[in-house]
This record gives sequence, C-alpha cells and structure tokens, in this order.
Amino acid sequence: MTPIQQYIHDIVQEKISAVIDLVDESGTPIGRLVPLTVSHLDDEVILGKLTDWRNANMNFFLTHFTATIERTRSWLANVVFKNPTQLMFLIYSSDQLIGHFGFKDLTEKDVLLDNAMRGERGGHPKLLQAAGRALIDWLFEKTNVKTVYGYVLTTNAAAIMLNRAMGFGLWDKYPLNKSVTNGEARWDMGPKGGNSDDNSYCYRVEVVRSGA
Repeated sequence: MTPIQQYIHDIVQEKISAVIDLVDESGTPIGRLVPLTVSHLDDEVILGKLTDWRNANMNFFLTHFTATIERTRSWLANVVFKNPTQLMFLIYSSDQLIGHFGFKDLTEKDVLLDNAMRGERGGHPKLLQAAGRALIDWLFEKTNVKTVYGYVLTTNAAAIMLNRAMGFGLWDKYPLNKSVTNGEARWDMGPKGGNSDDNSYCYRVEVVRSGA
C-alpha cells in the first residue's frame, strides 16, 4: 500500500480526520465536505438518503438498478471502503446534508472525480461547484496526480454546466453501449469518436495541475 493509499485507508477507518471547508467566491464559509467512514455503515438516516438519491437520479448513472439501504451498505463496506484508491465525501451546508462528491481510480498520474450528487435543495446555490473545486484542490495538495478527469453524459445539461464551472476542459466524446444482465442495465464505454448503437454518449473532461 502506497503512502496516499494508507492515508485514504486511515481516513475511512477514522484514524485521522479529513474534513474540507467550503467557501464561496468571496471566501465566506458555505459548508464542508465530510468523508464517508466506517461509522456511517450504522447510520440509517444517511444510508437512506444515499439510497433515495441514487434511485431518484438513476438515469444519470451508467448502471441502472433499484437501490436499497442494505445494498448501499454493502456497496460502501465491500467496494468503497475496501478500495484505497477511492474516497467519498458528504456535502453539508451548515448541519443540513445536501449531497455527496468523491473520487476513485487514484493512480500516480491521475484520478477520476466521481459520485457528484446534489440530493437536497438548500444551502448556497453554488455549493456543489465549490465542493468539486475544493476536492480537486485537495487532490492536487495531497497527491502527485497531474490530471483530475471525469465523465459526463451528453444529455446531462446540469452536469455539463457544473463541470465547465469547475474548470474542466477537453470534452472528448465517447460512445456508450447498453447491455442487460439479470435485469440490470449497464452502459459500457467504447473507443473515442466511435458510434453508439443506442445513441448514447458521454464526454471525458479533465483538469490539469497548474505547471504540469
């Protein structure tokens, strides 16, 4: 396990804290990012919100299934928390839980920004943008990655606007092709510039470290 992987592991196991303060463009505090940790596996309220948000926004994910609290708990325990290249944060505005943001597939060179979700109204209108930008800055501070990248469905106008506001560029287009296994739909990415039989596409976007 590399030092940064050990760091992520220790955050998840609550050996160290990694709360990130969020501020608006004037520097005024507007919220915070709180990492999801093992203690959240027993928090039925938070698990319930994560589950409800997933189901309400299913069309914006590349896998379609009906989430349950137990499935969410199992996913966190057996996928997210066991992967030292992945970390998720809860987004708070004051004491109100608004959504979540995270990253995965962290390597020495790059990392995928992932799991962006505003599940509740309230808080600063640019809270999700501030959360994403703060997470990008945190990754550049804590790791040696040169590139933070993401994937955005071409039909998700809100996510496109959000990623542009966070400073993402590139916007390479990839086809998505649908498969169904055990009643669950999944969209797999094809080669850049290719065609989709389902007329479904996504953009790959990226932010490059200054001076890289």
